Amino acid sequence: MGRINAVLDEEVDYGFEGGGEYKTNETDSANGFREADSKWKFPKHRYSASFTNIKEDARDYFIEVFHACRGKRHSFLFKDWNDFVAEDEPLNVESGTANKVQLYKTYSFGQAYTIRPIYAVKEGTEVYDENGDPVPGTLNLLTGEFTPVSEWGDGPYTWSGEFYVWVHFADDYNGMTIASWQAHDAGVDLIEDPIKITATNVPASWEE
Repeated sequence: MGRINAVLDEEVDYGFEGGGEYKTNETDSANGFREADSKWKFPKHRYSASFTNIKEDARDYFIEVFHACRGKRHSFLFKDWNDFVAEDEPLNVESGTANKVQLYKTYSFGQAYTIRPIYAVKEGTEVYDENGDPVPGTLNLLTGEFTPVSEWGDGPYTWSGEFYVWVHFADDYNGMTIASWQAHDAGVDLIEDPIKITATNVPASWEE
Protein backbone atom coordinates (compact mmCIF):
# COMPACT_ATOMS: atom_id res chain seq x y z
CA MET A 1 0.00 0.00 0.00
CA GLY A 2 1.01 3.59 -0.46
CA ARG A 3 0.00 7.02 0.78
CA ILE A 4 -1.14 9.51 -1.83
CA ASN A 5 -0.32 13.11 -0.93
CA ALA A 6 -3.64 14.52 -2.10
CA VAL A 7 -6.71 15.79 -0.24
CA LEU A 8 -10.20 14.67 -1.23
CA ASP A 9 -11.93 17.66 -2.82
CA GLU A 10 -13.17 19.77 0.11
CA GLU A 11 -16.32 20.69 -1.82
CA VAL A 12 -17.16 17.00 -2.11
CA ASP A 13 -16.37 15.92 1.45
CA TYR A 14 -19.07 18.21 2.87
CA GLY A 15 -21.47 15.33 2.27
CA PHE A 16 -19.76 12.93 4.67
CA GLU A 17 -20.77 12.00 8.19
CA GLY A 18 -18.71 10.09 10.70
CA GLY A 19 -16.22 10.37 13.52
CA GLY A 20 -14.14 8.46 16.02
CA GLU A 21 -14.56 4.80 16.85
CA TYR A 22 -13.27 2.78 19.81
CA LYS A 23 -12.91 -0.95 20.33
CA THR A 24 -14.19 -1.95 23.77
CA ASN A 25 -14.04 -5.44 25.27
CA GLU A 26 -17.08 -5.82 27.48
CA THR A 27 -18.16 -8.58 29.85
CA ASP A 28 -20.90 -8.96 32.44
CA SER A 29 -20.09 -10.63 35.73
CA ALA A 30 -22.44 -13.05 37.47
CA ASN A 31 -23.75 -10.30 39.72
CA GLY A 32 -24.56 -8.02 36.79
CA PHE A 33 -21.63 -5.64 37.05
CA ARG A 34 -20.04 -4.55 33.78
CA GLU A 35 -16.34 -4.93 33.04
CA ALA A 36 -14.93 -2.97 30.09
CA ASP A 37 -11.43 -2.53 28.67
CA SER A 38 -10.15 -0.66 25.63
CA LYS A 39 -8.72 -2.92 22.94
CA TRP A 40 -7.36 -0.02 20.87
CA LYS A 41 -4.86 2.43 22.32
CA PHE A 42 -6.07 5.25 20.06
CA PRO A 43 -9.41 6.00 18.38
CA LYS A 44 -9.95 5.18 14.73
CA HIS A 45 -12.18 7.28 12.50
CA ARG A 46 -14.61 6.29 9.77
CA TYR A 47 -16.79 8.29 7.41
CA SER A 48 -19.66 7.57 5.02
CA ALA A 49 -21.67 9.46 2.46
CA SER A 50 -24.75 8.67 0.41
CA PHE A 51 -24.81 11.07 -2.50
CA THR A 52 -28.07 11.49 -4.40
CA ASN A 53 -28.41 13.03 -7.85
CA ILE A 54 -24.80 14.14 -8.11
CA LYS A 55 -23.76 15.68 -11.40
CA GLU A 56 -21.41 14.19 -13.94
CA ASP A 57 -18.34 16.12 -12.84
CA ALA A 58 -18.70 14.91 -9.22
CA ARG A 59 -19.38 11.36 -10.45
CA ASP A 60 -16.30 11.42 -12.65
CA TYR A 61 -14.22 12.79 -9.77
CA PHE A 62 -15.16 9.90 -7.45
CA ILE A 63 -14.51 7.35 -10.18
CA GLU A 64 -11.09 8.85 -10.89
CA VAL A 65 -10.07 8.92 -7.20
CA PHE A 66 -11.29 5.35 -6.67
CA HIS A 67 -9.32 3.96 -9.61
CA ALA A 68 -6.20 5.98 -8.78
CA CYS A 69 -6.30 4.50 -5.27
CA ARG A 70 -6.92 0.99 -6.67
CA GLY A 71 -9.93 0.55 -4.44
CA LYS A 72 -8.99 0.29 -0.79
CA ARG A 73 -5.31 -0.39 -1.42
CA HIS A 74 -3.89 3.14 -1.14
CA SER A 75 -4.79 5.87 1.36
CA PHE A 76 -5.22 9.60 0.89
CA LEU A 77 -5.99 12.74 2.91
CA PHE A 78 -9.46 13.71 4.09
CA LYS A 79 -10.71 16.81 5.90
CA ASP A 80 -13.13 16.01 8.71
CA TRP A 81 -15.24 19.17 8.85
CA ASN A 82 -16.46 18.22 12.34
CA ASP A 83 -12.94 18.15 13.81
CA PHE A 84 -10.01 19.64 11.90
CA VAL A 85 -8.58 22.42 14.13
CA ALA A 86 -6.09 22.32 17.00
CA GLU A 87 -5.65 25.47 19.05
CA ASP A 88 -3.02 25.77 21.80
CA GLU A 89 -2.90 22.01 22.23
CA PRO A 90 -0.46 20.91 24.98
CA LEU A 91 2.57 19.05 23.63
CA ASN A 92 4.72 16.72 25.70
CA VAL A 93 8.44 16.95 24.82
CA GLU A 94 11.66 15.33 26.08
CA SER A 95 13.49 18.26 27.68
CA GLY A 96 17.24 18.42 27.12
CA THR A 97 17.03 16.51 23.83
CA ALA A 98 16.35 17.43 20.21
CA ASN A 99 14.16 14.35 19.76
CA LYS A 100 11.28 14.58 17.31
CA VAL A 101 7.74 14.70 18.69
CA GLN A 102 4.42 13.42 17.40
CA LEU A 103 1.65 16.01 17.38
CA TYR A 104 -1.50 14.93 19.19
CA LYS A 105 -4.81 16.34 20.35
CA THR A 106 -6.27 15.95 23.84
CA TYR A 107 -10.00 15.51 24.48
CA SER A 108 -11.08 16.14 28.10
CA PHE A 109 -14.21 15.58 30.15
CA GLY A 110 -13.98 16.04 33.92
CA GLN A 111 -10.85 14.22 35.09
CA ALA A 112 -10.88 11.98 32.00
CA TYR A 113 -8.89 12.69 28.85
CA THR A 114 -8.10 10.84 25.65
CA ILE A 115 -5.04 11.31 23.46
CA ARG A 116 -5.43 11.24 19.67
CA PRO A 117 -2.28 11.30 17.52
CA ILE A 118 -2.49 13.67 14.54
CA TYR A 119 -0.85 12.06 11.52
CA ALA A 120 -1.17 14.81 8.90
CA VAL A 121 -1.35 18.59 9.17
CA LYS A 122 -1.92 21.57 6.92
CA GLU A 123 0.86 23.95 6.03
CA GLY A 124 0.99 26.80 8.53
CA THR A 125 0.82 24.55 11.58
CA GLU A 126 3.27 25.70 14.26
CA VAL A 127 4.78 24.50 17.53
CA TYR A 128 5.08 27.24 20.17
CA ASP A 129 7.27 27.69 23.25
CA GLU A 130 6.25 29.05 26.68
CA ASN A 131 6.44 32.62 25.34
CA GLY A 132 4.12 31.89 22.44
CA ASP A 133 6.94 32.08 19.90
CA PRO A 134 7.23 29.53 17.07
CA VAL A 135 9.86 26.84 17.72
CA PRO A 136 12.41 26.57 14.86
CA GLY A 137 12.38 23.11 13.36
CA THR A 138 11.10 20.80 10.65
CA LEU A 139 7.48 19.71 10.49
CA ASN A 140 6.56 16.67 8.39
CA LEU A 141 3.11 17.53 7.05
CA LEU A 142 2.37 13.92 6.11
CA THR A 143 3.18 12.30 9.47
CA GLY A 144 2.57 15.04 12.04
CA GLU A 145 6.15 14.73 13.34
CA PHE A 146 8.12 17.82 14.40
CA THR A 147 11.91 17.91 14.88
CA PRO A 148 13.37 20.99 16.62
CA VAL A 149 16.57 22.67 15.50
CA SER A 150 17.92 22.77 19.05
CA GLU A 151 17.20 21.02 22.33
CA TRP A 152 13.82 21.29 24.00
CA GLY A 153 13.62 23.44 27.12
CA ASP A 154 11.41 22.90 30.14
CA GLY A 155 8.34 24.23 28.33
CA PRO A 156 5.43 24.21 28.36
CA TYR A 157 4.96 23.74 24.61
CA THR A 158 1.82 23.86 22.50
CA TRP A 159 0.85 23.53 18.85
CA SER A 160 -1.88 25.02 16.68
CA GLY A 161 -3.08 24.39 13.14
CA GLU A 162 -5.44 22.47 10.90
CA PHE A 163 -5.10 18.74 10.37
CA TYR A 164 -6.24 15.94 8.07
CA VAL A 165 -7.07 12.26 8.45
CA TRP A 166 -5.38 9.52 6.42
CA VAL A 167 -8.20 7.34 5.02
CA HIS A 168 -8.76 4.56 2.53
CA PHE A 169 -11.88 3.30 0.79
CA ALA A 170 -13.67 0.66 2.84
CA ASP A 171 -14.41 -1.49 -0.20
CA ASP A 172 -12.77 -2.59 -3.44
CA TYR A 173 -16.08 -2.16 -5.27
CA ASN A 174 -17.37 1.25 -6.33
CA GLY A 175 -21.09 1.16 -7.02
CA MET A 176 -22.63 4.02 -8.98
CA THR A 177 -26.35 4.22 -9.77
CA ILE A 178 -27.61 5.99 -12.86
CA ALA A 179 -30.63 7.69 -11.31
CA SER A 180 -31.67 9.71 -14.35
CA TRP A 181 -30.18 11.80 -17.13
CA GLN A 182 -27.10 13.57 -15.72
CA ALA A 183 -27.99 12.49 -12.17
CA HIS A 184 -26.22 9.70 -10.30
CA ASP A 185 -26.28 8.11 -6.83
CA ALA A 186 -23.23 6.90 -4.95
CA GLY A 187 -22.33 5.50 -1.55
CA VAL A 188 -18.78 6.08 -0.28
CA ASP A 189 -17.27 4.69 2.93
CA LEU A 190 -13.83 5.70 4.26
CA ILE A 191 -11.76 4.25 7.13
CA GLU A 192 -8.83 5.91 8.90
CA ASP A 193 -5.40 4.52 8.05
CA PRO A 194 -3.10 5.42 10.98
CA ILE A 195 0.67 5.77 10.75
CA LYS A 196 3.00 3.86 13.07
CA ILE A 197 4.26 6.22 15.77
CA THR A 198 8.04 6.26 16.19
CA ALA A 199 8.31 9.29 18.48
CA THR A 200 8.27 8.56 22.22
CA ASN A 201 6.55 11.71 23.52
CA VAL A 202 2.89 10.68 23.19
CA PRO A 203 1.34 10.29 26.65
CA ALA A 204 -1.17 7.63 27.58
CA SER A 205 -4.86 8.41 27.78
CA TRP A 206 -6.63 8.52 31.13
CA GLU A 207 -7.68 5.15 32.46
CA GLU A 208 -9.39 4.30 35.74
